[in-house]
Amino acid sequence: MKLIADVYVTTPKLAALKRCFDAEIQSMQTLRSTVAVHTTNDTIHFAVAAKDSTALRATLNTITKLLTVFEKAAGDNNEQ
Repeated sequence: MKLIADVYVTTPKLAALKRCFDAEIQSMQTLRSTVAVHTTNDTIHFAVAAKDSTALRATLNTITKLLTVFEKAAGDNNEQ
């Protein structure tokens, strides 16, 4: 089975976010899943393709964990 997921993130700090992922994107390429990153003016798009649901979940978890770290470091956390 082939699974595909698209994650879109819009931020005014796109350049900084892209630099963070540039350092990690190579380690996200595995035999069971791959990630392609595309950017526009203020949006970054992660296209994830995986051979099984476990690999998909692991890759999406990696992306969301890095987004959480970036959000906290950039001070974009909107919690009150």
